Amino acid sequence: MANYLTVDVGGTNIKYAVMNDKIEILEKGEIPTPYEGLEVFIDTIVELYKKYESFGIEALAMSAPGKIDANNGYFYTSGALKYISGVNLKDRLAERIPVPFAVENDAKAAALAELWMGSMHGITNGSVIVLGTGIGGALIIGGKLYRGSTFAAGEYSCVSSRLDLPYDRDHNWANLNGVGHMVEAYEKMVNAEKGSLNGRDLFTKANEGQPEALKAIEDYCKCLATAIISLQTILDVQRVSIGGGISRQPVLLDTLKRVINEINAPFADHVPYTLPDIQPCSFGNDANMIGALYHYLYELK
Repeated sequence: MANYLTVDVGGTNIKYAVMNDKIEILEKGEIPTPYEGLEVFIDTIVELYKKYESFGIEALAMSAPGKIDANNGYFYTSGALKYISGVNLKDRLAERIPVPFAVENDAKAAALAELWMGSMHGITNGSVIVLGTGIGGALIIGGKLYRGSTFAAGEYSCVSSRLDLPYDRDHNWANLNGVGHMVEAYEKMVNAEKGSLNGRDLFTKANEGQPEALKAIEDYCKCLATAIISLQTILDVQRVSIGGGISRQPVLLDTLKRVINEINAPFADHVPYTLPDIQPCSFGNDANMIGALYHYLYELK
């Protein structure tokens, strides 16, 4: 059975795993993401490859932030890792790593994992929404990942929340449904110092039944449900899969499903859209690496 080195480049850490095509993980770990520059980043990836070369690595599959030409390995942008912007990483790594290389945007990789063996398996049209600092997104159209004309489809963070105003980053979806916004709202409700609490604190209290925590989650889900309904009028997908760490909290998905039905109920007989099925994503922290491997195995080979 073939083995592959899969790498998920994040703003804080680089996660990695040696994985086979049955997505069985033989070994995994993480290291800090370097910020010294491109050459240090390349050295880091090369060192990872050399560490696991003895496993008979057949290819290196990566997920990373940014607007990426997944066919050619070119980074138009690279999120917080500015030094990769404007770089063909595939060409640069080919100079030092003797196996094929493939790279995909991180949110799109998560969607590919879901399409392969997760919540999007068997779905013709769907949308993945990844809740975190911002709003990651990806679209499945006709049973395949839809990247858009310039590889930017699904960049949900940039969706405006105020159509009555000129576009402003202060009024985008990332600010409304970033997890930090929910935590800040909760801090105000319980008169806690700003920055003193985190999502884990909030959900611990919610699971204990604290009214303020449950109210913060409900308000958050109202924004999220409204955005899903708006997207549904355009996309008409069968399923929306919710990812990100907080998607593992049953109280979040239960609240979202209840709220979206409550919002829609008064208009259900008068609007053309049908609410999508809402499910949690199937994969956790390994999703991006799994999706990156799918991209290599089934979209490039």
